[in-house]
Amino acid sequence: MQPLLDRFPGLLGFPHIDLGVRRTPVEPLRLLGLDLLVKRDDLCGGNKPRSLEFLLAGRPRRVITVSTLSAHHAYATALHAGALGGTCDAIIVRRGRPSPFLALLPRLCRRVVETGGAPGALSAALSLWRPGVLLVPPGGMSPRGALGYLVAALELEHVPPRIYVPLGTGTTVSGLLAGLMLRDAVTEVVAVRVADRVAGWKPLLWRRAFRAVALLRRFDATVPRLPGPGGVRLRVVAARGRYGEPTPEALAAVAGAPGLPLEATYTGKTLAVLLAERAEGALYIHTHAAPPAAP
Repeated sequence: MQPLLDRFPGLLGFPHIDLGVRRTPVEPLRLLGLDLLVKRDDLCGGNKPRSLEFLLAGRPRRVITVSTLSAHHAYATALHAGALGGTCDAIIVRRGRPSPFLALLPRLCRRVVETGGAPGALSAALSLWRPGVLLVPPGGMSPRGALGYLVAALELEHVPPRIYVPLGTGTTVSGLLAGLMLRDAVTEVVAVRVADRVAGWKPLLWRRAFRAVALLRRFDATVPRLPGPGGVRLRVVAARGRYGEPTPEALAAVAGAPGLPLEATYTGKTLAVLLAERAEGALYIHTHAAPPAAP
């Protein structure tokens, strides 16, 4: 939040809760003959706490959220909602391969419901919802959820000409676009789509980015009204393989970066695309979250 307040002090009272996210470092990485830069968001718990600092700002007493077998969104939401004194119901759509976070949900959630697809998830959410219950969308997919990576973009000391980032629900990508536009950056964001085609629809990503900025502007009129993307470009690249399915390229990327904790669903596939494009000097946004060590 601090990089945002440094630019727009009038946002001091904007709804936000401190979940321990701090500016994460950008580190050099030499990988398969390429010199790259890595923003180590794994050091702040991955990409989800950034969004949840805005989504859980009201300290809700009860939360419902939706995730998949392969994602860590439900885990992060339940963990932080519980730390704030609330409870969480998690609806898990049976897509992808089970992640290590899945087994941790029962001890964090009030209830865990598995369902076969989006209609089942909607039905489960409607049956669990009561007045006053906060529904956190899948991946935090909303303009407010995008504010976490708007802040992350403002943290960058220098903006390189190309930035690679995983694209699941698109919340991280939209926030990144919004922050880069606010700082008048000239760069290309390469969003590596690992999930549904709809989530990677460019007009949807841009719309969420502009709505995130508009949300801030409604609170503080000094936030500029953005007429367009300016020097920020977006390219969506579809990763190989189905969602949650490890590919040889992703597994090779995971094995080739032993000092960087990767997995084959999101981060490995993103790094595989970067390596295939031989993107010398590019910045890779490392959104990974490692499960807690066993006691």
